Order: sequence, then structure tokens, then C-alpha cells
Amino acid sequence: MKYLAALLRLIRWPNLVIIAVSQVLLWQCIINPLLKSSGMEVQLPLWLFIALVGATVCIAAGGYAINDYFDRKIDRVNKPSEIIVGSLINPRKAMAYHMAFTLCGLFLGTFVSLKIRELYLSLIFFMVSGLLWFYSTTYKRQFLLGNVIVALLTALVPFLVVLYELPLLADAYGSKMGPLNHVLITWALGFSLFAFLVNLIREIVKDGEDFEGDQAYGKQTVPVVWGMKAARVISAGLALITIVLLALAWLRFVRDRVTLVYFFVVLAVPLGLTVFLLMGKTSKPVWHTTSRLLKLVMLGGLGYMVAVNMIINNMH
Repeated sequence: MKYLAALLRLIRWPNLVIIAVSQVLLWQCIINPLLKSSGMEVQLPLWLFIALVGATVCIAAGGYAINDYFDRKIDRVNKPSEIIVGSLINPRKAMAYHMAFTLCGLFLGTFVSLKIRELYLSLIFFMVSGLLWFYSTTYKRQFLLGNVIVALLTALVPFLVVLYELPLLADAYGSKMGPLNHVLITWALGFSLFAFLVNLIREIVKDGEDFEGDQAYGKQTVPVVWGMKAARVISAGLALITIVLLALAWLRFVRDRVTLVYFFVVLAVPLGLTVFLLMGKTSKPVWHTTSRLLKLVMLGGLGYMVAVNMIINNMH
């Protein structure tokens, strides 16, 4: 049981649950009700959708395993009490888990792509697994590049569902899908942009928290290269941009009371609190608290999908 607990920590099981839930919610709470409101329905069979979610989760699990494998030395400085690879799990086994999860993800991704006759989509999984490898070995040590890659890959998670659904919808409904294509893509891009920004902020915040180990092992993070003050200002600035974009999204697209209250209470207030924390004197506990707060903001973004489902159902 202790070993199983260590393995689940290695592959960051709470993050894997969030990845799966984000895809399920986008499919069930956004795409499905929007299609139903136009007299259509989702075309990806449930079992293939489950395989798509499985592929995404497996690729992510492999990425987490290889990341911990290559971070062993830095983690001894940054998180000595949380080391998994080298203390609870043998490094060779961690590499084997990376290979197993990644191959499983590539197989499932290719299988779903073949089944919907869009094999080119499987290239996404090969590209992502390659990026995760090079992120762990090289990119995460380069200035901002690692942060942007992680944020982009997080943003891709919800968008994958639309990418796999749209070809099937085009086959089933043809030209009737015209205006709805734009609506589905806009919603998916909205959630992806939100995920990108919040994760980019969180990556810089986590770099602030891990400053000592990163500096000792030559990682070129924002806090190491430009200093703690710059990291705080950039993170706070991105949080303010996210708040402004939420306000614009409400003004331009979803002007209902539920959204206004949700955006303000669940998203804007915690983001405002992160700005407040970042503008003060930041110690390791403050960076850690800010990181946790941003994770709650991410979960709040997922919760909005449920709110959208209720809004759409009440409209019809």
C-alpha cells in the first residue's frame, strides 16, 4: 500500500483527476447541451471518449514520472521531505513507469484517431509526449520556455475534446454545423485561454517557491534570472490581465447574472487576492499559499462549465 501511494504521488493523481474531469465537463456540460439546443447530438461514442480521456491522462502520468526522474537533485534542496524517486521508488522503475504510461497513451490516442478516421490527430499525442520529455531534460531549465510549454499543454487538454468531436459532427450534419462550429470553438478556446493564463502564473509562482534549488542547479527561471521582484510583478500582472479578460468575456459573450456573480466571487476575487499576496513581501510560505490559491482558481474554472450547463438548460 505504501508503494502504491508513492506511485500515485509520482504520477500526481489529483492533477490526473482534474485533467479527466475537465474533458468530461467540456463534453457533457458545454458541447452536448449546445448541440442539443440546435437539435443535434455528440457523435463521439462514449467508449471512444473514455479512450480519449485515458490517452490524455496516460500521457500526463508519463510526463509527471519523467519530470520527477530528472528533478531528483533539485528536489533534495526544494522539497527534501517530498522526494519520491530515489527514496520511495527506484529511478529505473520511475523510468519504466514513464515508458509504460506514455506508450499506453500513444496507443489509445492512435486507436481513437483511427476509429474516427482522422489518423493525423494522433500526431498531437506523439508531439506532446516528446515535448514532455524535452521539457523534463532541457526546456524547464530555459528562461520562460518551460513555463510556457506547461501552460500550453494544460490549455490543450480541454481543446482536444473539440478537435476529436468536430470532424464527426461535420460528417453527420454537414453545412448545418457552420455557425455552431464557431460557437463550440469559441467556448473551448475560452476555457483553454483561461487554463493557459492561470497555469502560466502558477508556474512562475512555483519557480518563486523553488528558488533555492533552481538557483543552485542553474535553472534559468524568472526569479533566478530577473529576481524575485520581477517574478512577483509578472505574476500579478498576468493575474490582472486574466481578471480584465473575464470582464470582457462577460461584456461580449455571456451577459447573464449567474456568470457575473460566478466570475466575480469564484474567479476574480481569488485572483485579486493573489495579486494582493504577490505585492507584499514574498517568503516561501507566501509563494506556496499563492500556488494553492491559483489551483482553486483553476478548479473554479472547471466549475463554471457546470454553471454554463445550467444556463443553457434554463434558456431552453
